[in-house]
Amino acid sequence: MKTIRISNSEARRFLVTYHGLDNTNVFSGEQGIVEYIKRVGCIQYDPLNVVGRNADLVLQARIREYSPAYFENLLYKERSLVDGWDKMMSIYSTSDWPYFHRIRAAKEEELRWTLQRRESLDALTLVDVIRDLILNKGPLQSIQLESGGVGIGQWGHRKMSGVAMDFMFNCGELGVFRKNNTQKVYDLIERLLPHELLHCADPFKNEREFLKWYFKRRVGSTGLLWGRNGGGWLGYFLSNKELRANILSELVEDNKLVMISIEGIDDIFYIRHEDFAILSKTHEPREKVVRILAPLDNLIWDRKMTEEIFNFRYTWEVYVPVEKRKFGYYVLPVLYGDQIVARFEPEIHRGNNPFAIKNWWWEDGIAISEELKSAVKKELYAFSRYLQADGVTEESLNKII
Repeated sequence: MKTIRISNSEARRFLVTYHGLDNTNVFSGEQGIVEYIKRVGCIQYDPLNVVGRNADLVLQARIREYSPAYFENLLYKERSLVDGWDKMMSIYSTSDWPYFHRIRAAKEEELRWTLQRRESLDALTLVDVIRDLILNKGPLQSIQLESGGVGIGQWGHRKMSGVAMDFMFNCGELGVFRKNNTQKVYDLIERLLPHELLHCADPFKNEREFLKWYFKRRVGSTGLLWGRNGGGWLGYFLSNKELRANILSELVEDNKLVMISIEGIDDIFYIRHEDFAILSKTHEPREKVVRILAPLDNLIWDRKMTEEIFNFRYTWEVYVPVEKRKFGYYVLPVLYGDQIVARFEPEIHRGNNPFAIKNWWWEDGIAISEELKSAVKKELYAFSRYLQADGVTEESLNKII
């Protein structure tokens, strides 16, 4: 099949446009959240909250005047989105639930193996008890059981109840009714999702059909993805290099994926056939705007690919010992047009205090023009509105401007 050759700048512009990070504002309000997640399949969930959770940070970069309340409504009231395992713990469209049967089965198998290795399989003896408790008492969170608040203690070690609930969630028996900060409140999945969705026939005729769907879907999660190992291919089935090469080849033959060659990079990349039209728009002029990216933003899932295309080396250092950190605990990349021009470490934000920046670093070789500084300032104030903060501290602005 023909390989399309593009320049590095065309690749960057494609990715920025694909992810709605330019000035077109193609994604708007709650409907924009639904549409973006349908485009990319999922966004990654992480409970750490310095200036919002990862999912909120992903969405505020794409949805102008974004509010976390939009997301909560879609997840736990309308339930058009659902918590589940994809690239690690993620959030995806509820309509995709039947397609993830094999992922849940793989997760169950892994959890059983882990519990057996840790000599903790006894936790699964609590599954029926927990199901009955939730059926009769309503939604519960694991801490209520661990404290013995609803009488689970008589059935075994109280911490085991949390293990059992996590197992039931990952297998699809329980769903998230709501979250109290980072704590999941669980309910029976049949009380959260439609019966026809939970009991529909397998959408795939066979395993191979599922694999083709899942690999193609993951290419769509990043927009443009190479075949080599990396963060873009984290997850069940996808990390198998030999299988991945075979499936990608079949998808190209089926005209589902298009092979892309990027000037200056030896690897072959892939985009979905239906996204090829976006690539043709990369020549159109765009006003440069600043966007603050999440640490687990879909744009930068594959760190090595990000380095190759954007010349930006990024490590999320939250789990790196303090003495070994190069930048800081929770550092966010800053996109300007189709270049990542800076990164910064925000202060932890709570309440309506002014948004504050602890440290700011411009990337090497970036021309810091008045236009760029003005665009950064504009976006920092937009970011402060997302946080419901009382503006931006003067000290923070002085670090940049």
